[in-house]
Amino acid sequence: MTRYLDPAQSRAVLIGASNFAETDGLPSLPAVSDNLEGLRAALTSSSTGSLTTKQCTLLRDPLVASEVGQALARSAEATDVLFVYYSGHGLVDERGRLYLSLSSTKPDQLRWTALPFDALREELAASPAAIRILILDCCFSGRAIEAMADSNGAITGQIDVAGTYTMTSTTANATSYAPAGAKYTAFTHALLVVLR
Repeated sequence: MTRYLDPAQSRAVLIGASNFAETDGLPSLPAVSDNLEGLRAALTSSSTGSLTTKQCTLLRDPLVASEVGQALARSAEATDVLFVYYSGHGLVDERGRLYLSLSSTKPDQLRWTALPFDALREELAASPAAIRILILDCCFSGRAIEAMADSNGAITGQIDVAGTYTMTSTTANATSYAPAGAKYTAFTHALLVVLR
């Protein structure tokens, strides 16, 4: 039996980091901005989507993690479906933990300048939404699946992940592909083709 979302009780938060200071060592990702626009268009289209532009928050080039937290807090009224998408640089610290880049991220100061994936995971777990969908288009994004499935042991991890569906652009130890000059990153392009 197909289950359709309740548009009035659903929200989307689309996050993208595309511009970085050259001195910080992260190359800009121009396609990320188009990823956000393309995905918002698909989610709000009368033929492919179910949401209004008001229900679809677009967060382009956040500077600090609190901006992401505020965007997620504004989506707390989602009791049916919460759709969260991130596109940008995925970075890994010396302990193997995944961080999502922000426009102010400095690779040698991840804990203080990037968004720890664990913080995003905890926000998703706390959401009142019956279904939470997380899509990550970044390098090393497969680590998110490991993190969603292993939280303080198998039983606790199953409770935390119930109702959450995670899709990633790559495995835990691989990079994602953003073809030079392409409108979208490779993964989001494929996602948009499927949605359309």
